Amino acid sequence: MKRIIVDTDIGIDDALALILALKSKELRLEAITTVSGNVHVDKCTKNALRILELMDRKDVPAAKGASRPLKRELHTAEHVHGKDGLGDSGLPEPKIKPIDKVAADMIIEKVARDPGEMTLVPIGPLTNIALAMEREPRLAEKVKEIVLMGGAYGVSRYGYGNATPVAEFNIYTDPEAARRVYESGAQVTAIGLDITNDPETLLTQEDLGEIERADSTAAQVVVKITENLFNYNERRMSRRAMAIHDAIAVSYLIYPNLFTVKKYRVDIETKGEFTTGQTVTDRRIGTLENDADISEANVHVCTSVRGRQLVNLLVNRIMK
Repeated sequence: MKRIIVDTDIGIDDALALILALKSKELRLEAITTVSGNVHVDKCTKNALRILELMDRKDVPAAKGASRPLKRELHTAEHVHGKDGLGDSGLPEPKIKPIDKVAADMIIEKVARDPGEMTLVPIGPLTNIALAMEREPRLAEKVKEIVLMGGAYGVSRYGYGNATPVAEFNIYTDPEAARRVYESGAQVTAIGLDITNDPETLLTQEDLGEIERADSTAAQVVVKITENLFNYNERRMSRRAMAIHDAIAVSYLIYPNLFTVKKYRVDIETKGEFTTGQTVTDRRIGTLENDADISEANVHVCTSVRGRQLVNLLVNRIMK
């Protein structure tokens, strides 16, 4: 069983990721930490508590984290996720409260208590992880691994940006934090747009119909929070489907055999006029054309996934 901390700017796909983590016996969710991104951290925290309460998992502590990026103004994605971050779905107000501890401190304490045991799963901007590393310089060596959703690495035909032509939203929102994490020396595995934008990994209207027929709280929540996003994508792209970015990051922890991973040197652009937030990936490392040593590689990047099989497994798990 993998012990994980999910760090999230909880929007619609983040909620799917949390539900998947909570319904997976392969994972033990030790804590949830929240960060500003898709919506402000206050809304993110409320959404995390909503999911925990609806899934009857009040035992999992949730801690509120950073309200803004390290050095930049916050730009949210409410036009995609709704004003509440969950598709304006009107889920009930949570009765449970976050713990009286900030996210970075929660991360430090959990990792320090059991060195080498905890996997961090950041599925939003990396602000909290960077702050924790600043406060505890040995965090990178104490954590088992970091499995994150973020970046566009150019290792597949889908590896281009969504916040800008070259930058993915989570990295673009706080590139300084991302640079600190990527250069920390921790074992980092990145699930980027290269695979999460693959049409084979999209949640389709047919998938949603399957979920809707299930008699489970998780299924009812998924249908409710995704409705407006399906409508939004139909208007924008004439397609009733949605990307499940963050749920794919959690899926990697459950079904790693469905993924192909390769190690690259990745640097985060923080000063570019047009390229801020780009995950600059040296795909030449280890080739005859480049004399750079493979030891310079610092990030395990997912390059492909058996997408349809993965979505089917996720849908089945939500339905149970």
